[in-house]
Amino acid sequence: MKFDNEGTAIKIHVLKTIMAIISGILIALMIFIPSFYNFLVDNTGIPKYVFFILFSLVFILFYLYHLVRASAFLSFDDEEDKIVIRFYRFDIFNPSKVAYEISFADFVGYKVEQRYLKLRKDIVLFRMYQGDIVKYPPIPISALTRSERKKMLTALDSHIPKLQ
Repeated sequence: MKFDNEGTAIKIHVLKTIMAIISGILIALMIFIPSFYNFLVDNTGIPKYVFFILFSLVFILFYLYHLVRASAFLSFDDEEDKIVIRFYRFDIFNPSKVAYEISFADFVGYKVEQRYLKLRKDIVLFRMYQGDIVKYPPIPISALTRSERKKMLTALDSHIPKLQ
């Protein structure tokens, strides 16, 4: 089975861009067009600096939400004789691309972890290496849809060795 979450990845990136543009436009309107600021203050009674904080905070919170969730593009492939998972996080601080390849013979299992009030879901893969079971670093799967996550876990389950 082979799939990726390109549609979700594009949606998240577009939403981040739209949020940045809207926040920037609203702040620029408040700075350069006094009638816009006067309209807001007259109708709400809230001072100008509160609007600056509010508009900035909306974007920052949206961005932090995806940072905590570790939203990432993920590609999964198990059509050959190995499991291949490629991913990169939507993070300006750590935009590296990562790829893991595990042969079916070495794959021994996985574990799904949930953190941060179940906002973030990661999968940890285990493989046999030189007689020991080693653990891969967590792979963020929060940006996968429920059906994509189910397909991936079902495919991984099919490659776990059965005890005789």
